[in-house]
Amino acid sequence: MAMASMARPIRNYLPGLLVLAGGLYTVYYYYMYWIRVYGALCIPGYGDPIKVEVTRGIWIRLDAILFPTVFGVILALLGVMLIWKKKFGAAVVALVLSATVINWPAFFLIAGGALLGLVFWRKTLLPTIDLPDETMEWIDAVAGLSVLKSFRRLPSGRLAYSFRNEGGEHVVIKETESPEAAEREAQALSATTDRDLPAPKAIATDGPFLLMTQLDGFPFLQPLDFEAWIEEIAGILSTTHQARMPDRQAHPRPAEPVIPGWAFDRANWERAARIFREETADAAPVMIHGDFEPANVLFRDGRATGLTGWGHAGCGPAQLDVGRMRVALELIHGGNVADTFLGMYKNAAKNRGFTYCRYWDLLAVYGWLEQDPGSIASHWRRFGITTLSEDEVRRRLERFVKTLADKE
Repeated sequence: MAMASMARPIRNYLPGLLVLAGGLYTVYYYYMYWIRVYGALCIPGYGDPIKVEVTRGIWIRLDAILFPTVFGVILALLGVMLIWKKKFGAAVVALVLSATVINWPAFFLIAGGALLGLVFWRKTLLPTIDLPDETMEWIDAVAGLSVLKSFRRLPSGRLAYSFRNEGGEHVVIKETESPEAAEREAQALSATTDRDLPAPKAIATDGPFLLMTQLDGFPFLQPLDFEAWIEEIAGILSTTHQARMPDRQAHPRPAEPVIPGWAFDRANWERAARIFREETADAAPVMIHGDFEPANVLFRDGRATGLTGWGHAGCGPAQLDVGRMRVALELIHGGNVADTFLGMYKNAAKNRGFTYCRYWDLLAVYGWLEQDPGSIASHWRRFGITTLSEDEVRRRLERFVKTLADKE
């Protein structure tokens, strides 16, 4: 164990340190070379007279010195990068550029560091599987992945990988927050299978890991045609709510008003809390998803193909799903898109007596505040929403709450 702990820093830092040393030595070498040449030419009595005459007879082009010096700087920066980020590709670049420094000591330092990086980090030619060895053995035993054909990491806050085995079957391994959460989601997926809903099929659980089949499609959060996109989202939610109700209750989210510590206009949040307490609403229970937001809706060729993230599913008011999606759309794309979604869902559910009020929006806001604004922003950043910063999440949440509080 001690040897392993000592070897880890060597593997992590030695390649980059050698490349950095080679780059810095190159800069120093050509700086000193320039000083020698300058002294021989311009400083009386400097150097050997014969060398002075020889040096005067040589036409020294400035780029002959600058060329390797610049690459010395580049390789020094590459060494810093290799210390900070252990990248196989950067080690390959360092090995190729080692020939440009045109001096043997730096060449050996840089080439040696780059080759060590290639040896130490060779596994990163493919994405690294961060799953424990015992988990991989369990996947192999349960899903038959003894001949692993391909894998890729899925965009998720926790570990999630898609695998394909020799039979061409695709499965997903997902890390949940606890063994109880994994079992809860597996039970929810069993209920969706019985109801023929667009959800993956649970295969097995192992501690906090859930193994399930993979659905066709990918999360799609930046559409060109917002109306068609929203119509698909509203349609798949309506399908879910029409399924037979399960026996289990949906996993609860916070149902009490929250005034976040970062709130700028606390009076606005306090007014919203009073409204929430005074305008409590009730609704008939249906089968709900429980975490209905854009990143959990899969699309293929512009059509919604399935839902993931069923850990909160169960029996509850349809308004919970609608409200959670509305707040997500408000944060990602603004109020017009959120209102369009509500209108399309109402049209799809008009035969079920669906009603909606601001109470459900406020309840959804309090549910989203389980996460801090930074976590919310980074969650959607994995799916291409790069303009939503932590401060922007705060601003949009506060603006949405103010709009609800001002609404009569």
